[in-house]
Amino acid sequence: MDRRIEVALKVIHQEIERNIPVRELAQQVRLSTGHFIRLFKAETSMSPKQYVRCLRMKQAETLMYASFLSVKEIAACLGVGDRSHFSRDFKKFHGRTPTSSRYRIESPPE
Repeated sequence: MDRRIEVALKVIHQEIERNIPVRELAQQVRLSTGHFIRLFKAETSMSPKQYVRCLRMKQAETLMYASFLSVKEIAACLGVGDRSHFSRDFKKFHGRTPTSSRYRIESPPE
């Protein structure tokens, strides 16, 4: 994987709760925004925004099982201020609402 994308991924993972503009990530790895997006997509098969959303939804599911935080608190921890937006993204990604995910009888994700 391209080292510049590795650096960007590290920043994304370390600052997942912050809404980092794509332009800022591109500047950190010294690429134009357009070139950064193309390279990021070539390396990860997702745009930077899609990657961040995917990462947040995976972490949200883990927090549903591993904590007693409310859906609103989990959304805030992951940098999503609007609960309804968070719930909509969660359902789109997991196929169920955050609340129904929390009360599922199935075992937690690994």
